[in-house]
Amino acid sequence: MQSSHIGIIGAGIVGLSTALSLQKAGYKVTLIDKEAPGMGASFGNAGLFADYARLPFAKFAMMCKMPGMLLDKSSPLSMQSSYIPSLMPYGWGFFKACFPAKYAKGKVALRALQEHTRACDRELLELAGAADLVKAEGCLGLFATEEGFATAQAGDLQERREQGVNLEFLNAGQVRELEPDLAGFHAGGVFYPDTRFTVSPVELSRRYARHFAENGGVILLDEVKGIKPGNDDVEVQLSDRSNRYSQVVICTGVASKDLLAPLGIKVPLVSERGYHLTLDIGDKALTRPVGWLDKAVFLTPMADGVRLAGTAEFASADAPLNPQRAEAMLEHAKVMLGANPGIKSTWVGSRPSTPDSLPVIGRVEQHPRVSVAFGHGHLGLTFGAVTGKLITETIQGQETSVDLSPFSVARFN
Repeated sequence: MQSSHIGIIGAGIVGLSTALSLQKAGYKVTLIDKEAPGMGASFGNAGLFADYARLPFAKFAMMCKMPGMLLDKSSPLSMQSSYIPSLMPYGWGFFKACFPAKYAKGKVALRALQEHTRACDRELLELAGAADLVKAEGCLGLFATEEGFATAQAGDLQERREQGVNLEFLNAGQVRELEPDLAGFHAGGVFYPDTRFTVSPVELSRRYARHFAENGGVILLDEVKGIKPGNDDVEVQLSDRSNRYSQVVICTGVASKDLLAPLGIKVPLVSERGYHLTLDIGDKALTRPVGWLDKAVFLTPMADGVRLAGTAEFASADAPLNPQRAEAMLEHAKVMLGANPGIKSTWVGSRPSTPDSLPVIGRVEQHPRVSVAFGHGHLGLTFGAVTGKLITETIQGQETSVDLSPFSVARFN
């Protein structure tokens, strides 16, 4: 058993994965969150272990599309007007990340993470007895027009193939063979045979939390007000007391920005909200996640119904749910299914998004007893396990399996 006591702030999938990894390495670990494990942004994701996600969002082609997307109420992108001032540092960082050299470095960094995800996932899933929650049926991404499909084949999809992604192009008939209950809204699409998904993101988090607690881990339900790093430990200020830990890992998603600011560390992190609706699709059935890529929505078959997930709404984390965004997504689902599904529940949560699409992982140089693991955007589930491994290697003083310099919090200075 290691003598160090590690405090992890944030019990989403990244924090839970980090806690399991550190516990497995022999550390005493306390996990702190004001909500139960997995009840934040991790609760609402599309459920995909997105092995195909190896391209940064930040590129000039995307930037040129944004004004038109913001004016189109049916598009996946929207912005809360009162949140615009908070987006200024992010916007400047996004612009800088669009330059070809930066974009190329981002691709290298994402591929490096992806090369370790499957092995790291397997280790944690087996450890926590959660392998039954993950299915390996591949994933479909569909396009409404032949023109859009052809453009993607020559562009992003070709780039992904060059990044090592296993993918196949399918015509409309081949898609119908895989998912006969889909409507014929598409001209065909891409099939990712290696993509996995979970039938319950929240149950996955609960299994991780249960294994952690049953093996001596402490889960503390409390709000963290701030941290004070010292030479010998880190003080964590809670709602009515303070605890001290040998080291602290910040895994608090969007809230990480405010925790780091008093330490003199500025991060252009923003709240990019995602929505999901749990649908009852009646006697129809889906075998795997299906995305309408033109609209950036996914239908994923889960234990409690079909989850319709998507949209990117730049808005305050505590802003109320925007019913127009949910209604637009539902209209897309109706087209995809050729039917009017029932709505069982509606949810919104905030993804922590960075301007360059890369997470923030590693030790804080100014405060070596503080490490960070946040900013995974759409890829918290995908990169949770590998992030936990990298943080553990960092705390152990080992050479990390992946070069962490592209993910350093110092890159924003």
